Amino acid sequence: MIKTNGKSHCKDVRSRKTAAIILAAPLLVMDLFARGLVIAGTNYRSMYMYLPGILFMVMWIALFTGFCMFLPRLAGRITYAVIAVLTYIFFLCNIISYTYTGFCFSFTLMKMAGEGKNYIGGAIRASGPILCAVYFNVFLAILFAILAGFPEKRLSGKAFFGIAAGFLALHIVNPLLYGAKADELRWDAWRRPRNVYEAFNDKNKSLIISGLTEYTVRDFYLSFLKKEESIGSEDESFLTEAFSDKSLAESNDYTGIFRGKNVIFLQLEGIDDWLVTEETMPVLTALLKESLNFTNHYSFFNGGGSTFNSEFAVNTGYLTPLSYQRNAFTFNANAFPYSMPRLFQAEGYTVNAFHMNTEEYYSRGINYKAWGYDGYHGFLDRPGCNDILHRLDRTLILDEEFASMIFETGHPTVSYIITFTPHAPFVTTGNEVGTYLAEEKYGEPQNFDEEETAKLMGGETDRMIGLLLDKLRETGLYENTVIVGYADHYLYTIEDKDVIPRNKPDADTNLVNHTPFFIWSADVTPAEITKVNSQVDILPTVLNMMGIPYQKSTYIGSDIMSPGYKGFVFFPDTSVYDGRIYAENATIVKGSGTKEELTELLSQVNYLIKKNDLTLKYDWFREH
Repeated sequence: MIKTNGKSHCKDVRSRKTAAIILAAPLLVMDLFARGLVIAGTNYRSMYMYLPGILFMVMWIALFTGFCMFLPRLAGRITYAVIAVLTYIFFLCNIISYTYTGFCFSFTLMKMAGEGKNYIGGAIRASGPILCAVYFNVFLAILFAILAGFPEKRLSGKAFFGIAAGFLALHIVNPLLYGAKADELRWDAWRRPRNVYEAFNDKNKSLIISGLTEYTVRDFYLSFLKKEESIGSEDESFLTEAFSDKSLAESNDYTGIFRGKNVIFLQLEGIDDWLVTEETMPVLTALLKESLNFTNHYSFFNGGGSTFNSEFAVNTGYLTPLSYQRNAFTFNANAFPYSMPRLFQAEGYTVNAFHMNTEEYYSRGINYKAWGYDGYHGFLDRPGCNDILHRLDRTLILDEEFASMIFETGHPTVSYIITFTPHAPFVTTGNEVGTYLAEEKYGEPQNFDEEETAKLMGGETDRMIGLLLDKLRETGLYENTVIVGYADHYLYTIEDKDVIPRNKPDADTNLVNHTPFFIWSADVTPAEITKVNSQVDILPTVLNMMGIPYQKSTYIGSDIMSPGYKGFVFFPDTSVYDGRIYAENATIVKGSGTKEELTELLSQVNYLIKKNDLTLKYDWFREH
């Protein structure tokens, strides 16, 4: 036995250090392993994401171990056992959930525990022997720490309260290390770590940047403790009245004309109307002549990231809110029982989405799951799919894995295909895609300006449409398929600001958002539909043509083919256009009409904006 005070002190210090390491080890392993697994399975990277997450991990572990070592030995053992076992449970929940579904565990899932209990066995089996070995060894480490991880002498109160004070101070400061918060409506807000941490709507990214314990504690707080904004009586009365009409949308001459056919939603990245010419896009130009061609369609920029906003509108029938700042990709916790995929699934369809980008981009994976898709499939989520061919639209059709699902013949399908090639930058110099297409077409490098490069890229999308039609013929699906094609937005991403005015007559107003929209099937009688419409009108129009009933009050858009629909579009700055009147700031800028007509139009627009924004804000469909 060591008798001197100095030597006894040194022995005790070593003992406490050893105990702290033993106690911390299982918590450290669970945090690093859970985060590492999710990082390895995603394409989310940011220079700001690692340090704050590591600090959160160290802070929580120091607080837990310090508190347990501060308590009397038996109380410390019991407390540590509770903390470690709870952490272990959430570790298992996250790993099993992620390996089985692709998404981390959230306490919100406990609301669906009754539905999920039938899948627990399959979820655990999906872990495989390696992960099961990890589970077992982590449990042994926890057991060892409980039995052998406590020193003879407790941690002093001064030392523990110093740890606690440091934890509180760092917890306030640490989120600042995520970097600056982007404006909520920036297109790339979904990838900014500070936005991810504060919004906490993408669980995979949230766990990556926060670490297991911070993620679990924050998720619990937001799920159960944070006071949600309750709906006021005025807003509740408004929404109750807005959805009070339970009558189904009326039938018309186009009701059910495509009943039972496969559907391909073809969202055309950056295909502005001036690109659709015999020279640049001959296949699409010819297809428009064989289609229901909606010649007064507007795919307007709304919020941040207009590509995803169009996806949101077509799939849900709603828009990014106009009266408050909230991006479309942050509504994945909302209920969407009347989304496009859910209504088609009720008719026996499988519904899948196909794109180049990963499921992390715009948080598409979690959003498409929230909308009810059977799967979101991105090339960049697959190993070895990051070469130039996977940025060319043709690959969406030529890829065997994608083609096997898009051209499935055993049952009815909906395929949501998002093209990619006509994407900035729009010069061949320094643009790998532009250079590739130029060399392919001309046999040698070409230094094209933005306008010519955009035409080359549009030509690649046109080639993809041709391959799509060929594949439909080859698989025998040509007569049994509907193509719903539309642009996500006009080509606002082009940097040369002379290009758009040179090619579009209304470049100085929101009418610049005019883009192609068509519905094609081999047996459709071609027609030009001149009623003004926008993204929110696509879903109800398609549902009617497919013979899928829906309540007219469900969406903010309308069936374009309905005789009672006069047609109009409103833009984010509340400017409006109905085919005759174009008004900005409640003043007619182009066209003609009376003050009474404009007042009536603006009143209708204000009503729809309020309905749209409050429905999303209060997650109205979850309880109604």
